[in-house]
Amino acid sequence: MDYFYYTYKHNHIDFSSHIYKISTYHYNWHGETEILILLKGKIEMSCNSEVFTMEPLDSIIISPQVGHATLALEEDTTALVIHVGKEFFQQFDPDFGMYQFVIRSDKSNRHNPFFTSLRHHAAMMMLIKSNGESPINQMWLEHHYLALASEVYDEIDAVKSIHVHSKPVDMTVATFDKMIAYIDKNYQQKIELEDIAQIGGYNVNYTSQFFKRQLGVSFLEYLLRMRLREATVRLANSDDGVAHIASSCGFADIKAFNVAFKKHFHTTPSEYRKQAKELGRKTKLHDWKEIISTQEEDIVELLQSCLPYEHDSSYKLKLEEANQKLQVVREQLESVVKKLQS
Repeated sequence: MDYFYYTYKHNHIDFSSHIYKISTYHYNWHGETEILILLKGKIEMSCNSEVFTMEPLDSIIISPQVGHATLALEEDTTALVIHVGKEFFQQFDPDFGMYQFVIRSDKSNRHNPFFTSLRHHAAMMMLIKSNGESPINQMWLEHHYLALASEVYDEIDAVKSIHVHSKPVDMTVATFDKMIAYIDKNYQQKIELEDIAQIGGYNVNYTSQFFKRQLGVSFLEYLLRMRLREATVRLANSDDGVAHIASSCGFADIKAFNVAFKKHFHTTPSEYRKQAKELGRKTKLHDWKEIISTQEEDIVELLQSCLPYEHDSSYKLKLEEANQKLQVVREQLESVVKKLQS
């Protein structure tokens, strides 16, 4: 069975792409430029200490090394993600590594020419890759990738800011990575904020403030979401008992698990499992992400629905034609008025 998970590297082109089911919480901090397009459902996005909601067809473009996390607010929430290789934009703009940007859509602009074109090229890339390898497919893939990348860079260039050098008291990327890595590895065990502060070599208050500023959520909320993330994956992909899942994911007891689960998902773990089984979506786990199968017809239809669009140039051409017609009508009217006046 094939899945919507691809990597591509040819000459100066370097990217990876996938379509996955967003579950409870997934935190990212990486060196690639990320493009995320929400296909189904609704998510809470934490990015640059800002927390906001994304709805179907919304898109976000995030600069490298910016911490961000997604939380599903509805069942069967699905997103398309493209990671642009670390060196790609820097080949054309040596200063690209210093830029910071977050470009996102909302109800006011999700259907404007840029975001419509972005969805078109991203969907084409996924559909082309799912059709197999061939010289013509490779050429069309690179065509759509370069069109997407050039339009994205144009938007970035208009809003980018330059990274301000960290102050001596600020945590480095490497230090924060160690703290996150420790939580990701040990969240099934009891972890205190003091443990995390000790790893970074900072006091507890400063660690707490930095954590909230960087992720948009507190240390305890992040830890809880990590535990819930594993629990939802196990509920959907195993037959383990609910009590066993609760204890193995780091919850003190099944009551604490049920309360937290109900608060975040407005349903019980048992009901969540039942709904996941009934949905029966074909997925596979990769880096804690449930990657969607290329056989899921509704996802293919969503991609195909993003294909029809008109480029800016077609709008300009139609506008020029309309203006020309309007000019002809205006001249005809002026001619009629002159005859009536004579």
